[in-house]
Amino acid sequence: MNKSSFLLILISTLVACGFHLRGTRGDYYKFPFETVYVECDNVIICSNFTTAIVTESLAALVTKPENAEVMIKLMNEQTSRDIAGLNSVGRISSYLLTYQAQAEVWQKGEQVGNDINVTSRMTMQYNDATILSNTQEEANFWDQIHENATNQLIMRLIHFPYRKYSLDNVAESK
Repeated sequence: MNKSSFLLILISTLVACGFHLRGTRGDYYKFPFETVYVECDNVIICSNFTTAIVTESLAALVTKPENAEVMIKLMNEQTSRDIAGLNSVGRISSYLLTYQAQAEVWQKGEQVGNDINVTSRMTMQYNDATILSNTQEEANFWDQIHENATNQLIMRLIHFPYRKYSLDNVAESK
């Protein structure tokens, strides 16, 4: 078998199994609407969420809700840091970090579907002797948790059951 035949078989196998190069997600990784307005209630993941919408070209981000097909409201954020484990002398050996946020989807002034709740958790090992590095490690964990929650929200919004409205129909009805 020559080199070109082997390369053709390799590429065919990768394409058949669903392999995509980084950054080539295709049209299935887009919101099913063209424009979106995001309303945040001092939610930490808001900046990550809006940045992802713009950089991934999921939809056009508009500055006025009346110009958007869909309005997404982010709210009811909760964070917690609970003891997950103790060592043999009764000191804390790990924490469970939890982040929760809620989103609502609105179209034509009405909420569509149920609230979307996202939750992200991570267990962080802890040692009193390395308190300074633990603080930096916890900050890194929170960044990862917020990124995970943002990705969860995006995936749920991609597959959310929307009503099909065009902005032309919305403008004509007023």
